[in-house]
Amino acid sequence: MNQRTLGWLRFLWEKSTTLDDWTSNGVPHPWWDRYTNPVVLSYGRFDLSLSAYGIMMMADQTPAWREVHTRIIDEMAKRYPTYWGAIDWLSQIGDDPKRARYPQAIMATLPPNLRGNYNRFGWTANGTQPWGLQKDPIGADGYLFFRGWFHLLLSTYKYVSGDDKWAKPFKVVGYGDEEFEWDHHRLATRLDEQYRAHAEGPHCENTKIWFYCNTAAALGMYLYDKVYKRQTHLSAQNYLEYARKNYVGVSKDGKLEWVTAYYDPLVNFKLNGPPA
Repeated sequence: MNQRTLGWLRFLWEKSTTLDDWTSNGVPHPWWDRYTNPVVLSYGRFDLSLSAYGIMMMADQTPAWREVHTRIIDEMAKRYPTYWGAIDWLSQIGDDPKRARYPQAIMATLPPNLRGNYNRFGWTANGTQPWGLQKDPIGADGYLFFRGWFHLLLSTYKYVSGDDKWAKPFKVVGYGDEEFEWDHHRLATRLDEQYRAHAEGPHCENTKIWFYCNTAAALGMYLYDKVYKRQTHLSAQNYLEYARKNYVGVSKDGKLEWVTAYYDPLVNFKLNGPPA
């Protein structure tokens, strides 16, 4: 690896092995990103999951450093199922009190007939219909963009380490600091069940289905099946086929013309835009 990559690895080691407090009584260290892409990706859990992509690539290049890579991803995984890992689901209860006063740029991304009475993207809206308040962030019907990336992070841990640590029961912090017991296999089963029931994809928030977070969840299912020799990705294939027909537009010469940012099946609205 080059010097820049080694510096990044050193920084991730320092970040992950320095103790901080992700409980409801503490605050994560400021170097865990909570600033990029505000209201959607500005949560520490995205720093945990997205940083692991690089570790997986580094682990392929330097297998003799397995203990280092494993420790980093394990420390990331420990932080994920905490209060601060699920802070939006645990604090954004009900409708957004600011939704009648969104800036015009935000209003333009919402269903035209519901502007002023519809929650912006990024507001998870735990407690609203059709499901009501759901305390368990993994067991919830919505909130895919929590458990989808967590599944990918745990699959990455297994890929890098070869260890079954996260296949054993662990605690997930829910609403009111209530704890729920899960393990990696039960999480995989939960996703498999959801994709079998909803080819259009589970909701990332109430009530938006995000193309972006569903593709991450599907990637986690493929990696999980690779490391555990299972077949849960077959249900994700149903989603990918649905997405090919409904969430992307391709020109006759094969160029990507538009992508669906989110789809709300309850009001039958899709926000389409140019590819990023």
